[in-house]
Amino acid sequence: MKGELRDLPEGWYPASEQDESRLADELRRELTPGHLLYGRPVRVIAHRNGATDDILVAHRDQPGRFTVVHLTWRGGPEINQAHPSVECDGDYAAFLEYEARWSARE
Repeated sequence: MKGELRDLPEGWYPASEQDESRLADELRRELTPGHLLYGRPVRVIAHRNGATDDILVAHRDQPGRFTVVHLTWRGGPEINQAHPSVECDGDYAAFLEYEARWSARE
């Protein structure tokens, strides 16, 4: 398990090396200038429910900072800096709080 990765909430899975590469490539394709993650050194560490729309990234230059991003799978740059959407950005506790709220909606 990766050093940044702690116990993931139910429904989240660690990204394999193959998943990490594929998801990071898609994230890079979608990002445009002005997006929170544009040009930032991040690493994909997990994804939700075996799906690949929601990913959890760790910031390489800010240990302890995590961002949940909802990929669109557009395959290229998004139309504006609001996409792919940032669902949560903060420390690991903020991610867990976000996930608890998200799970309660289901």
